[in-house]
Amino acid sequence: MDRCDTAAIVTIDVLCKVVDNYGDIGVVHRLARALAESERGLKLRLIVDDLVAYSLLEPAVDTARTIQDMHGWKILSWACPDDGSRAAFRQEYATDPPRIVIECFACGRPDWFEAMLFDPADSAVKTMVNLEYLSAEPYAVEFHRMPSLTRSPLVRKHLFMPGFETGTGGLILDRAFMDSRSRYSDAASRKAERRRLVGRLDLATPAGAVEFAGRFWVLVFGYERDYGRIVGDVAEFGRGTPVQVLVASGKSGPCFMEAWDRAGKPFPATRLPFLPQTDWDEVLVASDFTIVRGEDSMSRAALSGRPFLWQAYPQEGKQQLVKVRALLDGMRRCFEPASFGPVETAFTAFNDRLEDGPEVRGDEGILPLLVPDTVMAAGFSSFSDVLLGNGNLAGNLMTFLREIV
Repeated sequence: MDRCDTAAIVTIDVLCKVVDNYGDIGVVHRLARALAESERGLKLRLIVDDLVAYSLLEPAVDTARTIQDMHGWKILSWACPDDGSRAAFRQEYATDPPRIVIECFACGRPDWFEAMLFDPADSAVKTMVNLEYLSAEPYAVEFHRMPSLTRSPLVRKHLFMPGFETGTGGLILDRAFMDSRSRYSDAASRKAERRRLVGRLDLATPAGAVEFAGRFWVLVFGYERDYGRIVGDVAEFGRGTPVQVLVASGKSGPCFMEAWDRAGKPFPATRLPFLPQTDWDEVLVASDFTIVRGEDSMSRAALSGRPFLWQAYPQEGKQQLVKVRALLDGMRRCFEPASFGPVETAFTAFNDRLEDGPEVRGDEGILPLLVPDTVMAAGFSSFSDVLLGNGNLAGNLMTFLREIV
């Protein structure tokens, strides 16, 4: 059997299907950026099933082309075309067949790729890694790097688990996010950076940019729910502190704005357009407090070192609380007990429901998380430091690949 060259990993195929409101493709795009940054000369081929969705996160994607170059990577459509592009697909893999594959979130493989991977005429060993969903639950440590069977001894598969604990693959620390985090962590330059961001995204008039940038920013990005209690708490906090709410594009936008309107528009609220990934990351780290949904945005909020509240996707029998409590267990050790109580209460109340929807009311309060508390703030910052200490998932993944190839 021919083996891959262990001295240099030259090409990696990354497979992704777009589900869960762009969350999966967002992680994959972030991973690709981090892999390219961590490994000079690495060739990446991203095989994606929805180029339109991908183009919203990365405007450089050309939705009309089934095979294209972008940022030095190859982007290929999941569905092998019947037109003239088919020859380009064949040419791409004729001299550089798949040898190392990252299958993201159990997405499976397109038929044309499957045929190459399990080609009986190809005697080379192929290495496949299943990149799983981010979780704070104990199984992330238990399953990390675990081997998994395939239908051929020539295709060797392992699981790779992102996570919050030592013993997992860690989180993706791409350069653009880390640069934004660094720029906004300096209190002296924070307002100036915000003013530039406000101007670049056209969030306020030039005359109003200074005032806009100087307010306490609350970013809202959640699922459908009644935001009446949240609006009330932000309004209460806003009586003593100038507040600016940034309402992300998506399901939570209409719900939040309806509650805000119902309350008499008690503070400024700005609807954000759908932002490319790097712009979204910058808005997130620029905010003073964030309400986020989805594992990728939650991981960014946690890495920012600032107070946040996570809304897990509601599941049958309130199974989402298992995920939330696992995250809280990891955070707890970074906080003083008295300051962690309000955090645990808010996270639990925000997620303790059988379903979400515009008509579903809750009694979750966030006022204790908004009011400045240096001890609580130190806890969020400490949790971020712990996550950074686990290293970059991209680098950890490359190290693992070199061990098993």
